[in-house]
Amino acid sequence: MKRWCMALALVLAGGAQAKTWEIKPDGLGPYKVGARYENLGRTFGGLGAETLSADKSCRVAVSRRHPNLRVTFVRKVVARVDVSGGFRTDRGLGVGDSQAKLQRIYGEAVKPHPQHADWLMVETGDRDLAIRYLMREGRVVAIHAGKREQLQTLDGCA
Repeated sequence: MKRWCMALALVLAGGAQAKTWEIKPDGLGPYKVGARYENLGRTFGGLGAETLSADKSCRVAVSRRHPNLRVTFVRKVVARVDVSGGFRTDRGLGVGDSQAKLQRIYGEAVKPHPQHADWLMVETGDRDLAIRYLMREGRVVAIHAGKREQLQTLDGCA
C-alpha cells in the first residue's frame, strides 16, 4: 500500500510540475537538449509512437503524458522539442498568438527562415540553440526549440 501511494504521489507531482514548464531554446521541462532517451523513456509518462530515420541515428517520439509534445533524438540524445499546444515560452508566447505579438516581444531577434516563409527563427544569442515559430495565417501553430541544425528541417531529422 505504501509503494502504491508513493507512486501515485510521484505521478501527481509530475503533472503539477508540467504546468510550470516553459519552452526555452534548450527545450521544455525535463525534455532538454542533451537529455538521454533512456531516462526520458522511463520517466515523465514515457514516450509513445516513434519515427526512425533510415540509418536509425535519429528518432522522433511523442510524449505519452503530453501528446502535444514531440521530441527529436539524435543518437539517443535530445536535440529538439516540438510543441503544438499546452505550453508557453519563457516570454509568454504560445500556440495561437499573433505574429504581431511575436514581433513585439522579440523585436529584431525575429528572422525569417531563408527557405520557408512561414518559419520565423528567433536568435537567442546562443550559436547552437534557437527557437522556431511555425506560422499560419499570421498565427503561431507550433513552437520548435533546440539545436539549430535540427531546426532546419520540418521533422528534425536531417
